[in-house]
Amino acid sequence: MRSQRQEVIGKSKSSVRFPEARCGAVCNAAHGLVVSCFSLLTSHLPPLTSCLLPLTSILFLVSVSLSHGEIVMNQLPNGARLIVKSNPSNRILAIECFFRVGSYFERREENGITNLVCNCILKGTKTRNALEIAETMETIGGEIHAAAGEDYAVVSTISTVADLDTALDVLSDVILNPTFPPDEVEKERQATLAAIRQIEDISPQYAYKQFRALLYEGHPYAMPPLGTSQTVRAITQQQMVKFHSDRFTASNMLVVVVGDVQADKIGPRIADAFSKMPVGHAEVFRVSRQFRPRLRAKTVTKDVEQSFIVIGFVTDSAASQDYVPLKVASSLLGAGVSSRLFVRLRDRQGLAYAVGAAMPGLLDKSHFYAYIGTRHEAVEQARKGLIETVHGLATEPIPADELERAKNVIVGQFRIAHQRNSDQAHFLGVYDMIGLGAKFDEVYCDLVKQVTADQVRAVAAKYFTAPTVTILRPPVKK
Repeated sequence: MRSQRQEVIGKSKSSVRFPEARCGAVCNAAHGLVVSCFSLLTSHLPPLTSCLLPLTSILFLVSVSLSHGEIVMNQLPNGARLIVKSNPSNRILAIECFFRVGSYFERREENGITNLVCNCILKGTKTRNALEIAETMETIGGEIHAAAGEDYAVVSTISTVADLDTALDVLSDVILNPTFPPDEVEKERQATLAAIRQIEDISPQYAYKQFRALLYEGHPYAMPPLGTSQTVRAITQQQMVKFHSDRFTASNMLVVVVGDVQADKIGPRIADAFSKMPVGHAEVFRVSRQFRPRLRAKTVTKDVEQSFIVIGFVTDSAASQDYVPLKVASSLLGAGVSSRLFVRLRDRQGLAYAVGAAMPGLLDKSHFYAYIGTRHEAVEQARKGLIETVHGLATEPIPADELERAKNVIVGQFRIAHQRNSDQAHFLGVYDMIGLGAKFDEVYCDLVKQVTADQVRAVAAKYFTAPTVTILRPPVKK
């Protein structure tokens, strides 16, 4: 991933020149967070009911269209949605195809199948093998990636505008015609199993994974996007072929394009490239209203060099009106060396090797979490300090300068993370996928600046009540 996209494990990736945890990383970066310790975590246009239509380049212009400044939203004749943002400042073109798939939508016995499909989708098509896919993109100096997370998967290319035809041909080919060669499937299966094992060897990631499973017990978000060793071993090539056929369809796809192009010119070319894509059925999202988080605590013993503590609370979906105030609350508590957790637990008490807080944006119920890496003998003191600092946000004064700093951190990180066309395309798609709508990208910074201290205290009082606590520490010596 690119330097701004540091996040977050569990989000899988596959690419010819792949960035690290790209899908997930942008998701958190897109919401103004830098989780350096943890290398883990609207208005949709209604689908057209028509089937595949001829003369797509003509019919494209008949589709529903809304414009928000530089952003134009359309619907392709086959039901797929398209967002185009014109950026004439350079000649780089980013195309990202999002699909409403991910671990949230998986059956438990198939947990990890989205990740495995994305890892294999670049490994061969009906007309190209993996090497030919890589070489074709390399000849134009381009990149192609595939990644999966909880709420969506994405397949994307980066090229110059002049090389649009080649990039779009390869992109549509891997999406429409993957063959999932058995030998490549086994290679990716073993790579995924190795990645799952690796998480267990990295204390912050392992602690977060344990916390997430405890917090979301009984909810789809308890399932890791990578899957488990058991489910990944059990997934067959035939299941992957069917999964791709059922889910990678026009009704389930959003295409985002950012570059020096115009919507009325690029739209017909996108429509033509995907004109043979089956319409399919859009993935139905249902809010889990019956999910009731409970106060829970779990201690996991493992031979580790430092103990890790993660506390957290279930919040609400990204589409909630509390989303932006919660982002500011997260920044106040855990973003940077001036945050409350850093100052109180690391600077004043010397308890922390690493400390911070974050709140990922998710389609369904999200969560806020705070973490600390500490000395084994200081676990109880660190646990109490972590909880007290987080709880205190609901009642303690928030000075104007502290609030302004926290908001400036969010806005600054957000703007830095928008430098590349590919980053901009990813933000637009992510915001749409998690229910905020692409236009949110234009107003997010203004909304952050409008948050008041009273709003921050209100969301803290509403959500930061009974924490779920996970402690990773070595066994007690007898």
